[in-house]
This record gives sequence, structure tokens and C-alpha cells, in this order.
Amino acid sequence: MKGLIIVFLIILLVGGVGGGLTAFGVIPDVLGVKPLLAGLMGSPAPPEEEVAAVPEPAPVDHGPEPQFLRVPQMAVPVLRQGVTPKHILLSLRLHVSPDQMADVRRDMPRLQDAYVTALLKTLPDIMDRSGRLDLASIKAVLNAVSDRAIGPDKVHDVLIEGAFER
Repeated sequence: MKGLIIVFLIILLVGGVGGGLTAFGVIPDVLGVKPLLAGLMGSPAPPEEEVAAVPEPAPVDHGPEPQFLRVPQMAVPVLRQGVTPKHILLSLRLHVSPDQMADVRRDMPRLQDAYVTALLKTLPDIMDRSGRLDLASIKAVLNAVSDRAIGPDKVHDVLIEGAFER
């Protein structure tokens, strides 16, 4: 009998807390009990016409759909004192505006060459002392190289899909 009373009190407590949080707008009214709770608390429920009269927000134009161009996977050796202890495999995608897609595809070999050349020079410095890659620094280098190699405003962003050590 004591167990039944405890369970009843817990259910009553949870219901009261849920009702209070719903009445004060802390949690959303998913059960539609706010008008009932408003009546119990002494404040009138908002009329249905006022609720329905709220205008829908205007749709936001985000511009054209983003286009992504996959860069063939690159293996970049990490040179330290003339020795190659490991290679970094990079999988990249380029965020390109739709009107620049053909130009970036045409310039892809030049862009890949620029990426590998820049990473050969900077990878030993980018790797921290524990040997892990700093992906944010690699991304910044690749974005700067994209602007220099094929011109600004052709590649909006370089996305690193994967970076693996071998």
C-alpha cells in the first residue's frame, strides 16, 4: 500500500511540474493544455483568432544552391630532415559557385599541383609536437592557395572530408 501511495505522489508531482512549466512557457504546449491551465490560473486564454492572425515569416533567400566539386584524393609526403616518415592522405571538396564550376574543373590539375606544393612546404610546421594534424591550419593554407592558384572568388571554401596518416 505504501508503494502505491509513493507511485501516486510521484505521478502527481511530475504532472504538477510539467503543468507549471507549460503554463509559464518554459516547455512547449504539446498536449494543448495551455488554455485549460490559463483558466485554472485565472488568466483568460488567448482567442483563437489572435493565434491564427500571426503572419507567417517571409521565406529567406539564401541564394543559389551550393555546388561541391570533389578533388581526387591526394597523398602528400611529410618531409622531416630529408626523410619521409609518413604520408598524409587528404580527401577534399571545393565549395564553388555554379557559374564558376567549369572554370574550376578546367583548372583542377593546376589547383592540385598548388595544393601538394604548398602542403609539402607547410605540413611539417602544421603538425603539432604529438604528430597530429591541425586541420584548421591545413584548411586555411588550402583556401589561400586556391585564391592564388586560380584567382579569388572562384573557390568559396575548401572542405576536408578526410585526413589520414599512412
